[in-house]
Amino acid sequence: MRSHSASTFITFLTDVVGMTVQFTMHVPGEILEKTLGWPLSDGAQVTMLGTGEAGLIEVLDVPERLRDVAPEGLAALSFLTNDFDAVREKAKTFASDVTMLDTGVPGVQLFFCTMGGVPIEFVGAYAPEANSATSDATNS
Repeated sequence: MRSHSASTFITFLTDVVGMTVQFTMHVPGEILEKTLGWPLSDGAQVTMLGTGEAGLIEVLDVPERLRDVAPEGLAALSFLTNDFDAVREKAKTFASDVTMLDTGVPGVQLFFCTMGGVPIEFVGAYAPEANSATSDATNS
């Protein structure tokens, strides 16, 4: 989710919905440019809330200077998959824009595609830094 008031939105998700913050990290601008079509920037903070069993929400704190081009709302749907290669091949039968992305994080597989006008992210693996509430997506 893109948010122009991420702190308030995260508080709503924790206090009202009952979700737990898993971690916060910085996403480099190059990643946001390639995946969400944002203009080149210094990137943004993303906070991951929830659990794999009940569902996860990533809240992107949209920098003020990008709020005209990145309105609040759904940025993309994201799915974790155990069979990354098979899912990517299946996605190619539905979407013509299946794009692998180098995240700069060793061991993390990621591709994006668009279905029904919605950007969709598939992640094959991800593990934030152990015992860290904040990590950099390029150094995890």
